[in-house]
Amino acid sequence: MGTTAQSGAQPDSLAQAQVAGLNSAGQAIAMGPALSETEVAGEALFKGNCAQCHAINEVVVGPALMGLDKRRSERWLLSWIKNSGRMVASGDEYAIKIFNQYGQQQMPSFQLSESEIRQILAYVKSHKASGAEYNGAVAVVK
Repeated sequence: MGTTAQSGAQPDSLAQAQVAGLNSAGQAIAMGPALSETEVAGEALFKGNCAQCHAINEVVVGPALMGLDKRRSERWLLSWIKNSGRMVASGDEYAIKIFNQYGQQQMPSFQLSESEIRQILAYVKSHKASGAEYNGAVAVVK
């Protein structure tokens, strides 16, 4: 099954391209590489748990998440996402900075497994390949 990309190239299957929509002939229009299974799972988890307060490129209630993997280690992010309040209470300097920068709005504690959190992080990280840029919404504390 061939699909028509905006550039005229034809991916071998929809599994090789994200579908942006249909053209006038009803053919799928590809917009880029497809998400991996991990990223697809992360997207669903993100939409169900994170999107109410976060966006990839915009500040909502909490910070924009673009470049998250550049700001903090995976270990730190796992702890933060599981229980941000515990990290603030422990005196973690960056956790306190984020907490104060966003009006002392505490992120809910999530009952997500480490595997599920890693899926969300993979989904967020997948956006850097789209050409989007991190807008620097959270300062790095050294």
